[in-house]
Amino acid sequence: MSSVQSFLRQRNLATSLLQAPENNGCYYVFVATAGNYVGNYPPGYMVPQAPEAVVLSAQGSLIRDMGKTIKAPIGDNTVSPPVLSTATEGFFREVQLIKPVPAVGPTGSTTFGVGIGASGALALPAGGNAGDAGYNTYYLPIVVDGVLATSDGTAGTVATLPATYLPLGGQL
Repeated sequence: MSSVQSFLRQRNLATSLLQAPENNGCYYVFVATAGNYVGNYPPGYMVPQAPEAVVLSAQGSLIRDMGKTIKAPIGDNTVSPPVLSTATEGFFREVQLIKPVPAVGPTGSTTFGVGIGASGALALPAGGNAGDAGYNTYYLPIVVDGVLATSDGTAGTVATLPATYLPLGGQL
């Protein structure tokens, strides 16, 4: 490895694929809003994905840790404004649901369980990130410094952690 690349963090592939957690309301979709856009972290909020939709896709799936953590509050697309001023921002780890499929032959075409056309691709809730459509990309809440996202401070809805807390790691 050259000195130019020595600063890059190496990700262990074996720790980036995990059994998809059973859906207990822990899958969220990011909704971008207008505001100061810094790098690839636009302002926005999280909305829970419909549990029945993710259940169909999560059965027998793996999740791929995408290596990205974002900070956002929980919002609601059915009210205005969608995010209350008392909402608490929390951290969410980006993951992708994949259903590995075998290659059909040396020259055959396959999605390997990823992307548009992958089995179980879902529609996003209104206002969801259109760039994720068909790719089963979601965000799972994680605990950083004891903080979880809420919709309205201590009186609001608290982000739902996966029933089995996953060893999602890496840099924020």
